[in-house]
Amino acid sequence: MDITIYNADRKTAEAAIEQVEQTFQIMHHEWHAWEKGGIVSKINQAIANQQAITIPQSVADFIVKSQRLSQQSMGLFDPGIGSLVELWGFHSEKWQGPPPSDEAIRAWLSHKPSIANLSIQGNQLISSNRYVQLDFGGNAKGLAIDIALQTLQDDGIKNALVSIGGDMKAMGSKDHQAWSIGIQNPQNPNQAIAQIALSGGESIVTSGNYQRYFEWQGKRYSHILDPNTGYPANTFSSVTVIHADATTADSAATAILVAGPEHWLEVAKSMGITQAFCVDNQGKILQTKEMAKRVKLL
Repeated sequence: MDITIYNADRKTAEAAIEQVEQTFQIMHHEWHAWEKGGIVSKINQAIANQQAITIPQSVADFIVKSQRLSQQSMGLFDPGIGSLVELWGFHSEKWQGPPPSDEAIRAWLSHKPSIANLSIQGNQLISSNRYVQLDFGGNAKGLAIDIALQTLQDDGIKNALVSIGGDMKAMGSKDHQAWSIGIQNPQNPNQAIAQIALSGGESIVTSGNYQRYFEWQGKRYSHILDPNTGYPANTFSSVTVIHADATTADSAATAILVAGPEHWLEVAKSMGITQAFCVDNQGKILQTKEMAKRVKLL
């Protein structure tokens, strides 16, 4: 996490940053799918045991929002595939082969767990599919960014940039100018492939198959999985999305990357995304008209 604050006195800025850090510590414990005792872990346990579970309103709201985003993505973004993430070993700190067998993938696909299988009545959550396991790796960073900006705003901060693992949201300006953001080159992540000026209230999120992966017998396996095939998405190297809501941007970047060159625009439109920048495995750039107006290629 990286927080940049401009034009605020040091004491106010430090107090605001400390509050964000405390919030994030709680969030990491509660929202990490594999942290024992956190709310997501408890939900997953209840689903596996085919039991209802009482959840806080804030969690219910985020699940409902994630269900809506999943539906808009035509199922390509789906936080209900935690058991597939586990099958591939991407739930642990170290990602390594071998990849799961074709039989294991087919078995998982036969159950087709999805966040759509969840229903919430009052404060009770229940699943019609006991194979659903929630993993919000695809959009919890977006939620965290939105919460961080709100926390800073509540503390009187007017100009800030919050970055979590390269996903960013801006508030206000940097010395009365837009924030200059570089988009990583997937083939050489130390270099930028493009530059963009980010205004206050905008978030920019990148999903890439070069960020987390393992190699096995000469082949690279990315952590971004296609719920329809059970295998890693492998057509786009990276997708960058700009949207006012960081959670939406985070979810859409994942979905568009999974959609690939043939269906990316269709998925972007369905999710209300007008600004997307995609790089395929050969380095070819595909982008929306709105994005092309703003991006400066390097």
